[in-house]
Amino acid sequence: PKYIAEEIIRQNLPYKLVWVVNKNILNFIDDFPRDRIKLVMNGTPEEIKETATAKIIVDNERRTSYIKRGIFKKNKQFYIQTFHGSLGIKKTGVDRNDSNKRALRICKIDSSQIDYLVSNGTYTTNFFKRMFWNYGNMVEYGHPRNDVFFKNNQKIKKKVYEYFKIPINKKIVMYAPTLRENRDFSCYSLDLKNVVQVIAKKFGGDWIVITRLHPLLINRRDDFIPVDSNIIDGTQYSDMQELLASVDMLITDYSSCIYDFMLSYKPGFIYAADRKKYENSRGLYYPLSSTPFPVAENNDELIKNIENFDYEKYKKEVKEFLKDKGCIDDGKASQRVVELIKKIIDNSLTNDKMEINL
Repeated sequence: PKYIAEEIIRQNLPYKLVWVVNKNILNFIDDFPRDRIKLVMNGTPEEIKETATAKIIVDNERRTSYIKRGIFKKNKQFYIQTFHGSLGIKKTGVDRNDSNKRALRICKIDSSQIDYLVSNGTYTTNFFKRMFWNYGNMVEYGHPRNDVFFKNNQKIKKKVYEYFKIPINKKIVMYAPTLRENRDFSCYSLDLKNVVQVIAKKFGGDWIVITRLHPLLINRRDDFIPVDSNIIDGTQYSDMQELLASVDMLITDYSSCIYDFMLSYKPGFIYAADRKKYENSRGLYYPLSSTPFPVAENNDELIKNIENFDYEKYKKEVKEFLKDKGCIDDGKASQRVVELIKKIIDNSLTNDKMEINL
């Protein structure tokens, strides 16, 4: 939604943009274009009013909180879903081994309200068809959030480096593990201090670590991020895509963020200490071993993978992987979605409210 909103602003379109936010996030969006986007607080009467009267609703998550409150899309409203994961490996919804039946019912109700699903290629299209029970018109536009990987990112990189007060000569490896629903975080056992030394020896230069935990762990950062001058907490940074576009390397486990990051062709590694346990409980759509990313289940294996990393081989495998999944991301997805929005509005009655709720 952010990148769609920015494209609407760039084109100077006469639409009222409304953004629903949580109270605790307001302190972290100081660069927000408040002159063009109205902020409304989640859970307030004003939010309900804006949601009920918007012409178009754009979301990248299930709208379960609305359904639980009895708030549904109206007939004259349009719902565009730009789901936050693509080429994802984690099983979800109806395919999960540990799915909750009540949660699935709510997800199905949400899916039934979707008008357009934005996909970035054949694999994601097939994945979304199952995930959203074949509801909604599939539009293969690419993912707007991934446009960032096809542009000159010096401005974004400068912003990230200044935010964290990182010297510009430093290189960054980001560690971004996904959430564990069972709250067993013993798998967060990556030896960051040692790994960053191995990376520096292999790739050269002066490296630091940005650790990015799942948003639901924002209050437990001290439990998982060691105190060290070369390790930075990046959990509260407002835009994951800006981090992905700015760092030089990524280490994760099952997070779909690495399937966005791979568009940069920068080195990516998998550290999955609970691999067998996770595969049995959550389940995966395809084996980790079928991805371009070297897979490790302990620190020793990760160190060996870093030491033996073949960059040319890796880039070739990334290219083949993206081709195999039918990925069409090319940096123009936001423009395509905005063209869709313009068509929806242009085909509407002239007295309809031209408001977009994101």
